[in-house]
Amino acid sequence: MTRCRAASLLALLVLSVGAGTGRAQTPFALQNIGQRAVADDARMVARGFGMTVTDSLHPGFKNVASLSSLRHVALKFTGYGERTDSRDQTGERRTYRTYSPDVRVGVPVLKTRLALTAGFTVLRTTAYQTRRDTTMEFPFEPPYIGEGPNANFQFIREGSMFSVPLGVALQPLPGISLGGSLNLVRGSNVDTASDRFLVTGYQNSTLIAEETYNGTSVTWAVLVAPGRRFRLGASWTPGYDVGVERKVEMQGVGDRARSSFTMRMPEETWAGIEARVVGRWRIGADAHFTEFSGYRGREDWERTAKDEYSWSVGIERIQGRERRAGASNLPLRLSTGYRRWAYTINGASVDERSYAVGTGFPFRNDMGHFDLAISYNRIGDRGDNGYESDVWRLTVSVTGLEAWW
Repeated sequence: MTRCRAASLLALLVLSVGAGTGRAQTPFALQNIGQRAVADDARMVARGFGMTVTDSLHPGFKNVASLSSLRHVALKFTGYGERTDSRDQTGERRTYRTYSPDVRVGVPVLKTRLALTAGFTVLRTTAYQTRRDTTMEFPFEPPYIGEGPNANFQFIREGSMFSVPLGVALQPLPGISLGGSLNLVRGSNVDTASDRFLVTGYQNSTLIAEETYNGTSVTWAVLVAPGRRFRLGASWTPGYDVGVERKVEMQGVGDRARSSFTMRMPEETWAGIEARVVGRWRIGADAHFTEFSGYRGREDWERTAKDEYSWSVGIERIQGRERRAGASNLPLRLSTGYRRWAYTINGASVDERSYAVGTGFPFRNDMGHFDLAISYNRIGDRGDNGYESDVWRLTVSVTGLEAWW
């Protein structure tokens, strides 16, 4: 491994360990099961389709069956930073956030025939903080600190649900690849609500509700390439159970309670198509459907649960190899997409529309890639949902390849 490539991978490893939720997500993170994390790598975000990737020098991990084409050990890190402008009836709010939602490794056992994979990927996240200052009337005139409001109320929500996939990919016949993974689903979510009185003689109180998640799912995948110009890919994750341990603690009063229940998570289906149109140009599309109306576990979430689906289409000019061609050898990617969220807010569906552009740079001897994507997302509608958010996101991915044997 060259010094440059080793330094790049080390820097991104530090980023993936150190990055986390920043100040907040959109106000939609306060609702139901939270926001779906963007776990696609920068190449897939920019071009809009990833279920059909089969390039052994630029592998994708969205479809585990595609990893049967591996010739080298592949290590991929993905992270992003975003700025969110949110609007509601009370005004506007700008927040910033960094996140590392996906780390993957693939190892060829039989080159271009059999591979193993493992990783870490975030499924859904919640991160939000709000504070409201207020002036309260008291039955007597206690002294308080400073002038203006004499109390404030704070609410903080943070947590995530993530998966650790352990998978295998096999190519039993030319043009047909199969894959499967066992996914260890874990995570937690913490809600903290605090009343703070800036007066003497009144007891502050804090309510902390923490949920921890523990479950297992499986994913089956297939990739079919009947010719050099056309590919199809699909995956299916059946419904599965997630055990939930809930702990509620009241500080300032001295009370606590524990309970447990099971969440039934719905099945999820992905499908993708890709075609080579002319020269270096490829077009494709991905679509997904999750039957969230069948979610069971928390009654407050069940009441607003709704089937979730998405689609994205895009075009990619793949990397060129002409001598002295300069920037014209770089890849170019453009895409647009739509997502219907898994729940309603104020009785209305939450819609998200996205647009993305990106490129990438190969490492020396094609032993890895650095990719980036810039995307814009509009989430919700202020008139229908009461909230509306604009999200600008920079996604960065680094892929390192190394000969194993």
